[in-house]
Amino acid sequence: MGVRSSLHDAILEKNIRNELSFLLPKDSTHSFEAMFTELEERQKELGIASFGASVTTMEEVFIRVSNMEASEIDILPLQSQRFSQMSDTLFMNQNRNMSRNERADSLTVNESPAVMFNTGYSLYQQQFRAMFIKRVIFSRRNWKLILLQMLALVGSLALLSQADKSSLGNMNGQSRQMNLGQYGQTIVPLSISGNSNLTLIFLKHLKSMLISDNHTLKEVQGNLMEYLIENEDCIHLCIVAFSIEVKRNQTIFTVLFNNQAYHSPSLALAMLDNILFMSTSGPDASLTVSNKPQPHLNDKEYSRIFSNGYQVALNIHFGMALLISGYCLLTVTERVSGAKHIQFVSGVYILAYWLAALLWDLILYFIACCFLLVVFQLCELDVYVTGYHLLDTMFILMLYGWSAIPLMYLLSFLFSKSSSAYIKLVLFNYLSGIFSLLIDVMFQSDAENNMPNANRSFLFKSLLLLPNYNLAMCIINYFTFHQTKNWCSKIMHATNLKCDKQNTEKSVYSLEGQTIGIYIIMMSTIGVIYLLLIFFWETNVWKLRKFLNQYIYFGIYKKYKKGKVSKELSGECDDDDVENERKRILGQPLEVLNSAVLIKELTKIYFNYPVVLAVKNISVTIQKGECFGLLGFNGAGKTSAFHILTGEEIATTGQVFIDGFNITDNIHKVKSRIGYCPQTDALLEYMTGREIMIMYARVWGVSEPQIQLHVRKWLGSLQLEPYADRIISTYSGGSKRRLCTAIALMGKPAVILMDEPSTGMDPVARRLLWDAVIQARESGKAIIITSHRVEECDIFCTKLAIMVKGKFVCLGSPQHLKNKFGKFYILKIKINTDTHKQTLDDLKNFIMMTFPGSTLKQESKEILNYYIPSTDNSWAKVFGILEDAKEQFSLEDYYVSQITLEQVFLTFAIPENKGLNDYNNVP
Repeated sequence: MGVRSSLHDAILEKNIRNELSFLLPKDSTHSFEAMFTELEERQKELGIASFGASVTTMEEVFIRVSNMEASEIDILPLQSQRFSQMSDTLFMNQNRNMSRNERADSLTVNESPAVMFNTGYSLYQQQFRAMFIKRVIFSRRNWKLILLQMLALVGSLALLSQADKSSLGNMNGQSRQMNLGQYGQTIVPLSISGNSNLTLIFLKHLKSMLISDNHTLKEVQGNLMEYLIENEDCIHLCIVAFSIEVKRNQTIFTVLFNNQAYHSPSLALAMLDNILFMSTSGPDASLTVSNKPQPHLNDKEYSRIFSNGYQVALNIHFGMALLISGYCLLTVTERVSGAKHIQFVSGVYILAYWLAALLWDLILYFIACCFLLVVFQLCELDVYVTGYHLLDTMFILMLYGWSAIPLMYLLSFLFSKSSSAYIKLVLFNYLSGIFSLLIDVMFQSDAENNMPNANRSFLFKSLLLLPNYNLAMCIINYFTFHQTKNWCSKIMHATNLKCDKQNTEKSVYSLEGQTIGIYIIMMSTIGVIYLLLIFFWETNVWKLRKFLNQYIYFGIYKKYKKGKVSKELSGECDDDDVENERKRILGQPLEVLNSAVLIKELTKIYFNYPVVLAVKNISVTIQKGECFGLLGFNGAGKTSAFHILTGEEIATTGQVFIDGFNITDNIHKVKSRIGYCPQTDALLEYMTGREIMIMYARVWGVSEPQIQLHVRKWLGSLQLEPYADRIISTYSGGSKRRLCTAIALMGKPAVILMDEPSTGMDPVARRLLWDAVIQARESGKAIIITSHRVEECDIFCTKLAIMVKGKFVCLGSPQHLKNKFGKFYILKIKINTDTHKQTLDDLKNFIMMTFPGSTLKQESKEILNYYIPSTDNSWAKVFGILEDAKEQFSLEDYYVSQITLEQVFLTFAIPENKGLNDYNNVP
């Protein structure tokens, strides 16, 4: 070939599809003229479309120095001859007629040993395991948060310990001992008529009884009844009074009581019996009289049972709101950060994602319920924990978790911040329970009997859709049912409790009366309903968005903006390469194009105010083993195009095919064929680098025995192994970008999408990234990349497009674009410091006379920087003239290169520059 025949030391650096790159030794510049002359003469014979030359960049110099100083970095590409010398690089674009099979074979030569990937049920099982372990790790790393939520539940219920335990556990009243001391210091009036031995004994014992409690004995002369009526103090201070009357041989004792005192009748009789007992048995004898009330059978006490059930429900309700709302935190975080989208793009089954989350959250919830039952026992809520009641209570609580947790997942779609989601869902759960109970109380009251039955039924059925209402009613009715049944077993004639055989023998799970059957059924049912709604949303929201964007919004827009639509979305372009690509795509069927990625007349309109036409009828194909670079400034539309390719946005019109599947119609099949490195770091920052790589290895289906080796390979390839076991939140920005790249490349995607992957990386890290991308490209994967670093695309992209205002303005390989839009060569001359001013002026005149139209862009003490027109100056001519000038003017050094890709890119960023005719504003 022309290169090695003229320069035997030339090294083939790259062989990318239809482009060759050689490293040329710097000390052989005297042979460049002959080499370029041969290439120019044999260009058609060799099938060369275009060629050019550039020099080693400062970044390559930096990497070389870094590699020399940090020998521990074992990076094969950095140790190659590529960075061991300062050299000119020749880029050649040769049309090589290679068959598809030959090209595929060449791309797999350097592939690593084959990795086995699971499919079918094995893949689903592996993904479920990955999603489950992810949840376990989150809980382990955030154990304080999980513990705090459980303690909130336990603490709220522990408030019951301050309540009247007797009213909650045992509805029987306390016994009361009958003695005069319970009324404080009192006056005991005494009237004596006649004398007898018995009178003296009675008086003696009465005085001893009253003195012990500091009561006053008041002897009344005359009629005792008149004294009690006329003396107003007796109404408040006299509880009992005694009268002794001796007639003949009989002594008559009369005891009177104040009917304003609730227990005075029994107290008066108890005092008289004690005096008589002491009179017959001695002064140390005594009788103790207590009042033990029988169970109340009135409606007030029955309402008391019912209200105690409400008290338990309300206390549980607040704690449950704090606990159950916490299960939305990870779902919101993953969705907002983009981690969930990356998992779905990597092929995670929707069912595996949500069921694994539900299973782990139910396990945590079960642990919290166990603590709750312990608190029930400590609070003496025996009705919930005695015997088989313990299983009933756990069954009720677990059914609540089954219904409430999926509802939290569903509501999490409404929020964009996990903190605000938690607070608002706590309020929702608590208030929905409170208000639903208030409505239920209204149903029970007589005042609401005027409500039409149809409205009452509708409202009741609506409340049954709330897990919090169902839980509260289960707690209340379970308490009421068993307490009522307990009372009825003691007092069968309590008619207000409906203690008939039909009610006492029915099950608490019955559907009639104050039972829990209907609520149990509804919690079981709505749990399934909410899960189905989640799956429906995940699988059908794409179709809904498609319908709204393509038929509703766009239809209305076309109707009222017909002229603008026809003008903006015509698809025509001034650039012939873009137009030829478009016509080729429109003129051939999909089977003939046979591309890894096919974008056909893609348009994206954001129907905001004002309406934004982000992408306007772009068309391009990307083949397997090809790297396509998408360049454009902010607002050009490249991010919108990327979002469409990854399924985050839906196209307004046009079609996108990934590996043969239409992304609009088969979004779920397409996602499993994409490796995606987003612009932001969509990482689960509570995991370590190794943990997240293992998770994605399982998501992709790497067989379990190979996962560790596969993960180590990718961690090592991007130099992540030293901190693979550190939490991702501690990584630097560059390390996170490398980790995102490893995740995108480690599976078996047909297409890899990379959105500014090198942001925040130092030159060495960028080179690692480039080598990984090149390796993926050489393995046959199609790669689409966006970057603000144009030199990246120049290194490993085989095809480029520049977007301006939503359209492609140019399309082709990097070398083709530099040749097409580069009308100048860049010449830099380094002169000796002792060069005379006259010699310098002669050199300037020589350049201007030899290369008419040249412009001196920069002059310093030792450097002259020229732009030389390339129209009438071939590479061979330029090098030949400059070699002669080097001797004639004693130049220390010089180099010539074609225009950089960045300068081509900037051409389209400056509206007033229609070409590269004026370099005053282009660096």
